[in-house]
Amino acid sequence: MQKLLSLLLVAAMCACQSKNAPAPDPYAANGLEGKTWQLTLFAVGPETREVQAGTTVTIRFEGGKIEGHGGCNGYGATYALNVNQLSINNITATEMYCDNASEQESRFFEQLRFAQRYSIRGEIMEIDCGDMGNLVFRPNEQKQGK
Repeated sequence: MQKLLSLLLVAAMCACQSKNAPAPDPYAANGLEGKTWQLTLFAVGPETREVQAGTTVTIRFEGGKIEGHGGCNGYGATYALNVNQLSINNITATEMYCDNASEQESRFFEQLRFAQRYSIRGEIMEIDCGDMGNLVFRPNEQKQGK
């Protein structure tokens, strides 16, 4: 009887603790969160195009929101995940014009609108944008922790 009572007490304590445990964060385990990623390549079919020298294009995922720099302007967006499926919506950006980076930035924003899925292999994160090609990123060591 005493063993049964002890088991019931332990089970009750576990049940109380699980009710107070925070809900799991759906973004925490995806590998995207908490890093600032820097674009290194635009890959369209067999062609690849490196990011223009002198420009930095970044993306940072935090709890359903994106922020970054398009090479000329700061931008923000929202995103949704379902396993490795990725959709990016509501991209907004400041509206400065930069002679050397505006065309590249426009291409980057256009590709992001077509994001379908992502993968992370080692230090490389790739966003598959369907027929628009892929965006290839590496962690941006200077921007970690914002």
